[in-house]
Amino acid sequence: MYTGLLHTHTLVVSLFLMIYLVKTILLFAKPTLLESFSRKTRILEIIVSTLFLLTGIGMALQTPSVNVGIWFWVKLIAVFASIPLAVIGFRKANKGMALLSLLLIVYAWGVSETRSPRMKKLDYFGSLGPAEALVDVNTERASEQYDPVPHGKALYTFYCVACHGSDGALGVAGAKNLAHSTLDRDATKSFIRKGKNAMPGFGSDVLTEDELDALVAYLKVKMTGQQHPH
Repeated sequence: MYTGLLHTHTLVVSLFLMIYLVKTILLFAKPTLLESFSRKTRILEIIVSTLFLLTGIGMALQTPSVNVGIWFWVKLIAVFASIPLAVIGFRKANKGMALLSLLLIVYAWGVSETRSPRMKKLDYFGSLGPAEALVDVNTERASEQYDPVPHGKALYTFYCVACHGSDGALGVAGAKNLAHSTLDRDATKSFIRKGKNAMPGFGSDVLTEDELDALVAYLKVKMTGQQHPH
């Protein structure tokens, strides 16, 4: 259900932003056409706005609390602030208010994509798990005592447990049951790097190649029962 809400939300947000962009362009370039465009798209705008809010609320209710942090409330404030600005701005042909409304919507989109008020993804990744998960874990691959599985478990606890759960089957925000994964190690690494749906991509700016190897080793050994890597 979450995945369906996410795709619907993405679609209606895109339509919402497109409508606001066209109206702002018309206000600046062709103000005589703005009233006609607004009249023709009024019903569509009401539907899109309603779906925008309902799907956003629906996703928030299915998301772990760590994912609904300050960024979520900043986004919400930006969205709700943009609506009266837009209504007044377009009705009174106030270019400043209309432009500010559009900028707030774009900012809200950026905050949502990065899950950070500063629009920096690393802010979000740093809030995912308990810091102690990475303490007292041997992370030196060149060390003779290094074992990728405990290293991977620490990374999993820090980054993944909120949505996947300790056993991989929690299923929050559409997260798949990791025990049922049929992906090989390379495909799993690629999936983690890129992300999908509600899962962000853990690229090289978040996880190093050694960390990815360790995380995948843990997933394969503990979640799918494969042999311990040597």
